[in-house]
Amino acid sequence: MNIDRIRTKISLFTANFFKFLLFNLFMRYYWIEWMLPFHVTNLMLGASTWLFFGKSFEGTNPIYQQYGADFISFLILGLMLNSLFSYTLDAFRIATLFTLRGRVGSMGQHLSMYDYVRLSGVPFSAPILAFVVDGYIEQFITMLVYLCVGLLFGLKISGGNYAVALLGVCIGWLAVIGIGLISASMIMIIGAWKGIEPIRWLVGVLTGLVSGIYFPFEVLPEGIQVVSRILPQTYALRVARLALLQGLGLSDLETDLGVLMLMALILFPLGVALYKHSINLLRVKTFVE
Repeated sequence: MNIDRIRTKISLFTANFFKFLLFNLFMRYYWIEWMLPFHVTNLMLGASTWLFFGKSFEGTNPIYQQYGADFISFLILGLMLNSLFSYTLDAFRIATLFTLRGRVGSMGQHLSMYDYVRLSGVPFSAPILAFVVDGYIEQFITMLVYLCVGLLFGLKISGGNYAVALLGVCIGWLAVIGIGLISASMIMIIGAWKGIEPIRWLVGVLTGLVSGIYFPFEVLPEGIQVVSRILPQTYALRVARLALLQGLGLSDLETDLGVLMLMALILFPLGVALYKHSINLLRVKTFVE
């Protein structure tokens, strides 16, 4: 009986997930036609500005030696991963707000997306995950643009340890998902739908400054480096760069990977638990705009 119930739930989730995903992909047509060309141009010009700026100081700081003394590769990898992690921080919060604020209607009759989901028996996770997965398409395009710009400027990662770099990015991604879920849960727990969500704002501000996206975090004063070391993005960026630019392996990066794994084991389950709690609050707490 339990097995049949599980199969029914999986089947219901799968069917509705792909329904919402296909709808989002269909709406992407307008984004591709009207926004993608401008988005790509902005990304290329922005990345080129950073690269030209960085080349004027390339090699002047010995800290870059540990990253292969290659500022272009260092920066491009930072921009690519920052695009991935920044979206991950926002994804579940934006998807949740879309589901709570969105409307569906026909023949002049309108219903909130959340009420539609509840009344139709659709799992709440289906539209949320469909929205999140759809958003990653844009981020992968962004990362591809950065990669192409990097190759034009001389990006060199041919001798890197791709497996270790991918491992570091995946573990870091799980940790950042945990933070993103915690941020999304604040919509109902503290009413963050009214304005700026403080956890996402704080992590976003600190990430840009101290995680090493644009420059090695080692150049920062020791006191600020303490802040750098509490962000999973710092370790994910460091592992990916050292693995790709210096070819370091698991034994060389076991400390960074260990800390990153510990963060993921804490943040991801905590994020899932808080997010589930926030969704349960919808049953007893009114969402009013």
